[in-house]
Amino acid sequence: MPYLFKTKRRFCAKTKPHCAMYNAPVSIQILIFMNNRILLDDFTSAFKKHYLWRTLAWYDILARYRRSVLGPFWLTISMAVTIAAMGPLYGSLFSVNLAHFIPHLSLGMIFWAFIAASVNDSANTFSESAHFMKQIYIPAPIFVLRVMYRQLLILGHNLLIYPVIALLLSLPMNRNILLFFPALMLVTLNLILISLLISILCARFRDMTPILSSIMSLLFFVTPIIWQLEQLPERRKIFVAWNLFACFLDLLRKPILGGVPAMHEWIIASISAVILFFVALHVYQRTHHRITYWL
Repeated sequence: MPYLFKTKRRFCAKTKPHCAMYNAPVSIQILIFMNNRILLDDFTSAFKKHYLWRTLAWYDILARYRRSVLGPFWLTISMAVTIAAMGPLYGSLFSVNLAHFIPHLSLGMIFWAFIAASVNDSANTFSESAHFMKQIYIPAPIFVLRVMYRQLLILGHNLLIYPVIALLLSLPMNRNILLFFPALMLVTLNLILISLLISILCARFRDMTPILSSIMSLLFFVTPIIWQLEQLPERRKIFVAWNLFACFLDLLRKPILGGVPAMHEWIIASISAVILFFVALHVYQRTHHRITYWL
């Protein structure tokens, strides 16, 4: 019996180096996670090399519109045409005041394009950067930040549409718009962590890419983008409360419309960022050395 016990301990030490951690209390597990600085060190290195992912993101956009006269502004024109077509159509279908509905729709479309593209593009984060990762060691978060910065640049172009709409509809602006900036930082933090997890998952399981695209297409219709929350019966509003992307959308949209995001929306987004951080910390620690071999 002592021999078997020692054998079991040797097996645990050799093949399960983290087995003691899983039997530890939650507080101890959190301390172990925090002491594991692989993800933190890689993100620190990525932010120090900000010129790399900023340059890669900018050249991604330039390559897409090479030899085009308007360049990235085609993104803005395309979004403006979509809003101009959908605004009167859905406004008449829902029998709502266009002066209130079009700002809601335009910001919803702009911010949903940012959120959905960030999630969908993260599926190909590592596969489109495989030629870099196979030749030299580059911290994986650099390529995640490349995708996010690219989407932030596109968001900046698309946001140029709203001042035109506000001018045409004589929409007032107030100081609540300043809340947009901390909201954007909080949403971007969540999207970076989500993108990191999705990029690892899709690098390992390639079939996840079309599944992810289908899920985001479905979420478009169950998120208050082309419809307003007030149009739902009270018993149906609970489903929107469980939609994390609806929370992100309200955080970004309400300050520009002159409102103040509800306190529970700030709390939900903050809690999700903390949870995603610890999940990403654990997943990245276990998979960062395998990512290159999955490509």
